[in-house]
Amino acid sequence: MLRAYCAEYRGMTPPLPTWIREQHVHGYTNVFSLLPAETRLFGTESLYGDWNGRALLLAKDFACSKLVHDRIQQGDSRPYRHKPKLVTNTRLRRFADPLTIGSEPNTCGLLYGSALACLLRDDEEMSGSLPNRKEAMAFGTRVVSFVVEHLPHLQAIVCMGREAWQCTAGALDIDESWSGARDSGQAVDAGDLAVIATYHPAARICREKAEQPWEMVRQILLPQPVGRIDPVSRCA
Repeated sequence: MLRAYCAEYRGMTPPLPTWIREQHVHGYTNVFSLLPAETRLFGTESLYGDWNGRALLLAKDFACSKLVHDRIQQGDSRPYRHKPKLVTNTRLRRFADPLTIGSEPNTCGLLYGSALACLLRDDEEMSGSLPNRKEAMAFGTRVVSFVVEHLPHLQAIVCMGREAWQCTAGALDIDESWSGARDSGQAVDAGDLAVIATYHPAARICREKAEQPWEMVRQILLPQPVGRIDPVSRCA
């Protein structure tokens, strides 16, 4: 797969096309309608934001629009950013931090995003079923295609949940289901990419199930052991 690259960006978000910045889906607010000067595609680039990285960590969606509205009203200097103490992010760091190669988000070797990218759900929910799911997922599939095309060194995509997998599968013509890929313990080959299905980081599952797919990622990115993945809580 031929992917775009420009040294000028140096790991930062590439210029975003109009169809992303002006996308409207009923039930969502496009973050760029609130923050037209924002350059990030993913708010979570503040944690892992390397567009020259070798792994894409993909969740379902960023957050509800109320979160960003509240931050704007509070005078936050960069409202579109991750929440460091959110359980999803603290647990994700246990798995992903050992895979980083640099100390800054844009040089860490990883890109953390969500399939719905700039779409902020208007139902004030931080999780659960997506509003207007069909239209939102169609947009998400286009987003994944755009992102893959703009990651020149990409080797692995980690799909953290069903929606992330389905958007990636649509973009890369993968037939296998999320649950089938997740339970197989194997990465799915998509051309020159390894696509790995995982549970969401906040899922209540046993340590072994949580760690196993991340060990696959480690073997792809870091063939020699470089550290230990901190455990999550064991099965009850």
